[in-house]
Amino acid sequence: MAETPLPQGVGYGIVLGLGFFFALVMNVITWVQARFSRYSPSSAAEFTAASRSLKTGIVVAGIVSSWTWSLTLLQSATQSYTLGVSGGYWYAVGGTLQIAIFSVIASKVKSNANRATTFPEVAYVRFGTAGHLAFLWCGLVCNTIVSACILLGGSTVVSALTGMNDYAALFLIPVGVAVYVATGGLRATFISDATHTFFLLGILLCFVFTVYTRSDTVGSPTRLYHLLERAAELAPVDGNYHGSYLTFRSRQGAIYAVQSIITGFGLVNCDQGYWSRAIASNPATTAKAYFLGGVAWFSVPFACGTTLGLGARALSTLPDFPTLSASDVSAGLAGVQTVSYLMGKAGAVLALLLVFLSVTSALSAEMIAVSTLLSFDVYRQYFKPNAASKEIVAVSRYCIAFWAVFSGGISSVFKAVGINMGWLFYFLGVATASGVFPIALTFTWRDLSKAGAVAGSVGGMAIALIVWLASAKAISGEITVDTLSGQWVSFAGNVAAIGAGGVLSIGLSLWKPARFDWEKTRRMRVVSEKTETLEGGTEESDGGKEDDVVDEKKASLDRDEEDQSIQTADGLDFRSLDRAFRFYGWLFALLAAVITFVCPFSPLSCSCVNTS
Repeated sequence: MAETPLPQGVGYGIVLGLGFFFALVMNVITWVQARFSRYSPSSAAEFTAASRSLKTGIVVAGIVSSWTWSLTLLQSATQSYTLGVSGGYWYAVGGTLQIAIFSVIASKVKSNANRATTFPEVAYVRFGTAGHLAFLWCGLVCNTIVSACILLGGSTVVSALTGMNDYAALFLIPVGVAVYVATGGLRATFISDATHTFFLLGILLCFVFTVYTRSDTVGSPTRLYHLLERAAELAPVDGNYHGSYLTFRSRQGAIYAVQSIITGFGLVNCDQGYWSRAIASNPATTAKAYFLGGVAWFSVPFACGTTLGLGARALSTLPDFPTLSASDVSAGLAGVQTVSYLMGKAGAVLALLLVFLSVTSALSAEMIAVSTLLSFDVYRQYFKPNAASKEIVAVSRYCIAFWAVFSGGISSVFKAVGINMGWLFYFLGVATASGVFPIALTFTWRDLSKAGAVAGSVGGMAIALIVWLASAKAISGEITVDTLSGQWVSFAGNVAAIGAGGVLSIGLSLWKPARFDWEKTRRMRVVSEKTETLEGGTEESDGGKEDDVVDEKKASLDRDEEDQSIQTADGLDFRSLDRAFRFYGWLFALLAAVITFVCPFSPLSCSCVNTS
């Protein structure tokens, strides 16, 4: 085994020691909360949705932290190392747009389905069992891939820096996370996110200042620029303007931009973790929190790309910088080698802490997301519809423990067959992007039909997989792990996924519109905190074709009173939510135009290279 910057004991100490220490701190905070506040984690509303009371600041911190996985830190650096400055930039755009557009969708979540806990619940009311199972499948597929990405990236860094066994890291990292998530629920993950974000940004700033101001090897933007010019002479980027690492005129960069944006859309729409945060936030500030969270998050991958990724490429011109193999680059080790080279053991320790914080924070979001899906959309939906609050919480805790083991196991399988974090990133869009239009339109478009929702989500996924496999065979002549991660193969799968999902869902719905009544989702049932019965509205099991439990005449007479009670009980201001929907819709369009077209395609960005 090659010598590592840190001893193996440091790896186990961070994973187990720091993991359990943080779990202990979080459990103490949860006990104080339960003892001295009105929020008790034994309540299903608190455990799975934080009592729908979270304010803007903590939601923004949660969004930034939960979206900053090991993949964010490592893959953005990898893309900048491979493609130049455009790589990290397009990774950042690919996430920022999706988080920001959720500010628009979140307004409709609050106004049209504020009582929902998961997005498949709304599919059940609108489309019945077929729609519910289709959306549940999309959610679980997304959470599985994301959890594996998080763990594979984290374990690779821990192993590279300390020599800790990869498989041990894959199973031990989730343990400490599961302890505090199972105790405190969603609110505990938000508190964890805020804490992690503080230290994570501090470490990242340390890396930025080291590379650009304090390092004897680099030390300034000018020195980095000249090193990158030298790198372009030694190893020019195929398809980049003059082979430069400092230009946006990049054929590979343009392809990657499309992949990154599609992958981000699929992830955000299919990951229950993002819906949980929208549901948990205060209705008056949900849209604002998501927009600010998206803008704030942009700086994280862009900083990693321009500092660690470009730093690694610049340092590769020096004879004593470690040579990175293709597998090292794909595993995300370019940025890790940068800080280890420039800062020695201190850099290795900080890199290890940075990745560990990102892994535990992001994994906690996945655990609570999956446990919510399994407890509400499997146990409550199909096994015990009248389950009370305490039963839901108990099942959620068992599911958290299950996911800690399952995610470690599936990650180990992926590693054993040669699938790494980079491979899964490209596959993520293929597997999830078909759900973008059906899931988003479920909350925003009354005419979306059951056929459109099911065919778009599941049928689109099947079409994407077929195109993905066929492209590998056509382009490379064989279907292997390596050929399936090819740039054009992944591009074809990603475009097929989002295209098929959109065409099927919108086309079939225009053919036979649903004309759905939003009052049915506004009056969804909620879990009772006091009795074994359910309160609120009744569910629709066939897409809205059956009558409500009360007869139509009584419903008509009581409609005004019910609407008023719903608005009062849920704290909703429908006019304000509609204004937020329109305002953030225009604001998102402006942001998208600036970061997707204006900045990268300006003359300075396209020709940021000295051609003299």
